[in-house]
Amino acid sequence: MPPLTESLKTRIDELTTSIETHTTELAAYQRVLQIEVAKETTPSGAIPSVIPAQSSQASTNGALGVDLTGVEFTGDKTALVVAIVKAHGAAGATPKEIREVFTSRKIPHSENLIYTTLSSLAKEKKLRRRDGRYYGAESVAVPKTGSGAPAKRKMSPAAIKRIREGVKKYWAAKKAAAK
Repeated sequence: MPPLTESLKTRIDELTTSIETHTTELAAYQRVLQIEVAKETTPSGAIPSVIPAQSSQASTNGALGVDLTGVEFTGDKTALVVAIVKAHGAAGATPKEIREVFTSRKIPHSENLIYTTLSSLAKEKKLRRRDGRYYGAESVAVPKTGSGAPAKRKMSPAAIKRIREGVKKYWAAKKAAAK
């Protein structure tokens, strides 16, 4: 493959990743804007439809705009971590956001439980990690980079046969010359 083609493919992959990151960031800013507009338009005596981050509802919902009401703790902490990550969808979840859910629901956990669980799930390819965020395996396509080894080429049976015949002729000539 010519160097120009390789560099173009690499640049396209970099731009695609950048666009996905900026799209996620844009969605987060839009959610914050909606919350701030809701605060400003609410009368002073009324309860706002979006409760600030200090309240219990916001903390049980993890990151703002993510509905975690359907995520229930059944005793399996690994399953809870997976459910939280999948509830975050395309935006992904950070270990800090997962820890906030555990803390708000008063689920006891060790210091490294979340990191260990996320790491093992990523190794098992049940979750994907990119830029410090974890995503459900089906929700993220990891772009291929040009840094890996090229794919192996497969030889046809006819090519293998020609090589064998050539090697036999070579060694036959070598033996004949030695006599």
